[in-house]
Amino acid sequence: MTPRNPRRTSVDPRFESFAIQVEAGPGKKTRAVVAKVVREELGAGWRIEPLDEPSGEYDVSRKARVDTARAWNLAYRMRERPEVAYAEPLFRLSTVEQHERAPSPRARRARSGKDDEDPATEGKYEWSLDQIRAKEAWTLFGDKRPGEGVVVGHPDTGFTRHPEILDPKRLLPGHDFEDDDADATDPLAGGLLRHPGHGTGTASVIFSGAGPAVAGSADPFVSGVAPGASLRPIRTTKSVVLLSTRNLTRAIRYATHDRAHVISISLGSPVPIRALHHAVQDAEKAGVIVLAAAGNQVRFVVWPAAYDEVIAVAANTIARKPWKGSCRGPAVDVSAPGASVYRAKTERKSGEVAFAVERGSGTSFAVAAAAGLAALWLSRWGWSDLIRKYGAHRVPAVFKQLLEETCQPPDGWDTAEFGKGIVDAVRLLEKPLPATAPARGMRGVARRAVSADATGLETVVHMLGTAPRAGVERAVADLLRVPENKLPRALLSVGDELAFHLATDPKLRAQLEAAAREPARRGRARGPDRLSAARRAITSRGASRRLQGVLEGAGE
Repeated sequence: MTPRNPRRTSVDPRFESFAIQVEAGPGKKTRAVVAKVVREELGAGWRIEPLDEPSGEYDVSRKARVDTARAWNLAYRMRERPEVAYAEPLFRLSTVEQHERAPSPRARRARSGKDDEDPATEGKYEWSLDQIRAKEAWTLFGDKRPGEGVVVGHPDTGFTRHPEILDPKRLLPGHDFEDDDADATDPLAGGLLRHPGHGTGTASVIFSGAGPAVAGSADPFVSGVAPGASLRPIRTTKSVVLLSTRNLTRAIRYATHDRAHVISISLGSPVPIRALHHAVQDAEKAGVIVLAAAGNQVRFVVWPAAYDEVIAVAANTIARKPWKGSCRGPAVDVSAPGASVYRAKTERKSGEVAFAVERGSGTSFAVAAAAGLAALWLSRWGWSDLIRKYGAHRVPAVFKQLLEETCQPPDGWDTAEFGKGIVDAVRLLEKPLPATAPARGMRGVARRAVSADATGLETVVHMLGTAPRAGVERAVADLLRVPENKLPRALLSVGDELAFHLATDPKLRAQLEAAAREPARRGRARGPDRLSAARRAITSRGASRRLQGVLEGAGE
């Protein structure tokens, strides 16, 4: 599902930092090694912070602006060092494409959010819980609150003092990576990139108390899937349409180190990040169940949902049909209610903070529901007991296996596009635990290939999921002016940067997809150059000297 009238988004990528991993020789400390690399390759004025010090992974940032091309040039310079395992630039990326197809301000005003309201859900405040049988599953807990004892780490826009989520015993202290302090309050910033209160809305779907916030009230309300769970808010981004990949990486590590049992990510990057992948891998090793939204509007599943270690959740409707805006494909594991779902909403009106409960749509709410199920499952069986039975690193795989096995696929459900089916809380919680944990990596060949992609080719194939693979390889080879048999070598050099430009420019991606769909023909190199406009677009938006050289046919 490619965007209609794709065009460049209104916000260009903005460099934030480098993620770098170094290897230290005998008697050397990784901190000293990375400091030497930074001093000799980047110069003075850079701040070095550990991402995972034991493995030699660090974040390197500075206040001064660094343009896109220079960021990639510096990353390539660091990669040339023998002690550097990898170095990559991290950007703040526009995800407008995932949230709305760039309509005009007039169209946005005319719509007034009505696209999120399915008439069939009118007044049915708990329809999403009823569909996945969450309230039936609560009866299995007896006197225990469903989800009790489980902490959900929640990287998002922060929280507000909305009555639906303001439980001082269960809303735990958090952290703000935007302002580098302990106050995870959402300031509800407005303007072009507004989607205020997103973190409040997704949090309410996870752990809002059962029934109305005020007893006896006839007003709309939210019941969370796991009303006994605790939530640790982590303010990761100012807006879900301008994602900080750096902060998301740090937020996942923060949640893991702070002993979260589940991490619910209603955010998605259009480009894969190695540091982000390492963060979710380490979370899995620690026994944390990580779930992420498959994404909205774009055809491909975004990251970190596309990673092997993460449970990718698509969205469905009250009619048990796939939501039309949900990302889809082999990387999707399961689906959950995400269209016209009641959730807490907070926004500023005339300078005042207003609280409401309204309907919203997106895989953001679908993954929140699935994260609530993870909390119920852990609460029922006991996280510590599960670790003793399987080992910490196997617990997420056990949960995923049971979650998939207990899904209910409606008639005609496309399992290749939307996962095993719609999640079912009763079936999940009543399913006996397996005697042994499943083998790691049981998530499909295509998905493992994306997770282990060394050249960037699998990432590009993933992004152009509706185009034939042979056509993608042919189009990328044409774009880079190399024979197809030499494409892997070329991509090993510039593949991740090429994927970055494709991911952040929908028009460019559409051009390549169109080229990939054209039938193969002999002598195409002697015909019109179909991709010259794409090359110019990549160069103009900040390509490195290395990538420019490849595009110009000058080699590496």
